[in-house]
Amino acid sequence: MRNFLTLSVCFLLAFQQAWAQQGDGGLPKSTLFSQVQALASVSFNEPSIANLRAEDSIVDAEKTGPWRFGFNNYTQLNLTNSGTWTNLPNGDQLWQLKIVCEAALTVNLTLENVQLPEGNELYVYNENKSFILGKFTENHLYEGQLGTELIPGNTAIVEYYVPASNVNLSKGLTIHTVTHGYRTAKEFQTKAFGSSGNCNMNVNCPDGSAWVNQRNSSIMLVSGSNGFCSGALVNNVLQNKKPYVLTANHCYSNPATWIFRFSWQSLDCLDPITAPSFESISGAVLRAKRTPSDFCLVEITGGLVNNTVPAICNPYFSGWDNTGAIPQNTTCIHHPSGDIKKISFHDQSPTISQGMNSSEANATWSVKWDRNTTTEGGSSGSPLFDENHRIIGQLWGGGASCNNLTATDFYGRFSKSWLPNASDSNNQLKYWLDPTNTGAQFLNGLDPVNPITINFDGQLSNPSGIKGINCTDTIYPSFSLSNIGATTITTLPIQYSFDGGAVQTYNWTGILPQWQSTVINLPFSILPNGNHSFTATIQSSLDLNASNNSVTGNFSTLNNGNIVTMNLNLDCYASETSWKLLASNGAILYSGNGYSNNNPIAVTKEFCLTSTCYTYRIYDKYGDGMSSCSAQNSGNGDLNLTFNDSVIGEILEANADFGDSLSIPFCLSGTVDIGELVENEINVYPNPTTNWLTVETKFPADKICITTITGDELITIEPATLKTTLSLEAYSAGVYFIVIHSKSGKITKQLIKK
Repeated sequence: MRNFLTLSVCFLLAFQQAWAQQGDGGLPKSTLFSQVQALASVSFNEPSIANLRAEDSIVDAEKTGPWRFGFNNYTQLNLTNSGTWTNLPNGDQLWQLKIVCEAALTVNLTLENVQLPEGNELYVYNENKSFILGKFTENHLYEGQLGTELIPGNTAIVEYYVPASNVNLSKGLTIHTVTHGYRTAKEFQTKAFGSSGNCNMNVNCPDGSAWVNQRNSSIMLVSGSNGFCSGALVNNVLQNKKPYVLTANHCYSNPATWIFRFSWQSLDCLDPITAPSFESISGAVLRAKRTPSDFCLVEITGGLVNNTVPAICNPYFSGWDNTGAIPQNTTCIHHPSGDIKKISFHDQSPTISQGMNSSEANATWSVKWDRNTTTEGGSSGSPLFDENHRIIGQLWGGGASCNNLTATDFYGRFSKSWLPNASDSNNQLKYWLDPTNTGAQFLNGLDPVNPITINFDGQLSNPSGIKGINCTDTIYPSFSLSNIGATTITTLPIQYSFDGGAVQTYNWTGILPQWQSTVINLPFSILPNGNHSFTATIQSSLDLNASNNSVTGNFSTLNNGNIVTMNLNLDCYASETSWKLLASNGAILYSGNGYSNNNPIAVTKEFCLTSTCYTYRIYDKYGDGMSSCSAQNSGNGDLNLTFNDSVIGEILEANADFGDSLSIPFCLSGTVDIGELVENEINVYPNPTTNWLTVETKFPADKICITTITGDELITIEPATLKTTLSLEAYSAGVYFIVIHSKSGKITKQLIKK
């Protein structure tokens, strides 16, 4: 297999300047000599942009591949079969080739078989030399491979210089790929930030002020010479600044061709008028990748200084958590559509799921973005951080965009990539990030310029049992104790209280090495109905880092509450489906939406409710309920609501086509008349009537009966449909009753026959 390497240097691109210094700097030799011959030229026709964009629309919607910006032309142009050699007056030699991609917005190249003996130089630049890459020497090559950043415009000129003393030495260069950039119009000259949706939040907005280190860790990468993805530098237990980058497996191509961009961001919250500068480093080797959790780990090989990313790139190596614990909230930093760096927030806990058709249970995190933020194509591979600023996953795909802010995104879980069953160094993270088998469960990030060493540092996090609604008066508080410091913790006093009341002390003892956690389960407490708060704090004179010593929780207790469980299996067009649970006064107690298409999704949710009546209402935007599936799946959606192991409401697969909405009323206080609850969900007409009667319901009815005023059943329809027509021709004029039975009770309405 042929391998190619992109630029093995760190460089600054500043498009506001007359030229951009890259490589070791300097000017092409052709600027110093007046006797250079006219350039030989090779042209490539414009590809079918319409066809490319049609393909892109499919990939972009679900983020299932790199955000493609260019079309690759594969060729074998070299120093012998193309270009022009010029013999300079002093005995030096110069080879040049002009490459034109008709109507291209940018051009970038991938080179192989490059030989640059000491003294030889290589440059790549645009036609007016306002954008110059080079000089490149042997120090910038990896196994004879080299690639270029994106050159603005439709023309790139390659220049190979040989001093007179090297004329008889071996030399070489083959242009393997010429990439025609057809998307991100003018973004490398004026506004890259115009590519993504307007709702995206710049990383340096006030909301991102606490995420500066993680911002410096997050990078954009060019994969396959023509696609954008996102990723992040990741720390390892040795903390030796080894330049590992975590991204998505579906972004994978030969990593020797990848380009890693740092600091591609606005200076503040506003989009700049002209494009900001950025730093780039390139070339990497694959370390591990895996499909079921969609991770890819590479190690940067080119342009390193002291075996790590140069300080000019302002690097930060992010920490991680491999425990799989559900965080309180999540944050993502990414490059949507190849745009400048953005930040997205999910202010709730993510859910564990099996999204993106993963073959492995619980392989993904499901996230829905808040604060009007989102992700897009190009965000693939971006890191998902927990509230402790540690990576817990990388973006796999999903439907979120500025046009669909409520859609779900799916992240491959870091814990599922850590040490999968039957894995080896090729498909796990542990081998690379914990090479000495310390058993670390988490790791903080590393600032290579200002590393911080703390001897004694306990951290409290991940509260459980003290948030949300508790359907009982008995509370079982728990939280994680983590050791951030170098000293093993063996004893630690922790004080806690409810509602700011009496302080109690829990003395923890055990053996807790650095980078490991344990769960502390406090004694249970009985609290009255209502809202409550909880606080726990480390009390130790040895722990001088108070910033992570406390954990809090806000919750409510509902003594003798009832747990109703929703089991919802969505059809293949899940994005059309949403639902609400309404109180009898119409208040929304629980809701759900933003599901992704073509992913078998089973949603389980527990509701904590009092002994009264409710309405569960489900909606479908298209108007065919949950009755559609794609070719690769079969079967409709279905639903059941259970209470005390009994079904109190359901939608069967056979009745999945409920139109645009369906209501399921239920009560948790026995068999009752729930007519008031669903008065607007029933339509009986005409009433009064002569012979025919139609009964329409917006909820599944078990049975519909026509009775006399004494309760005698005259007509019984079982099971009932959402629209039932009855004949009353056989009955005399008078007053009757319509009785509609459901699993929660019955509804009675008066009927008059004329």
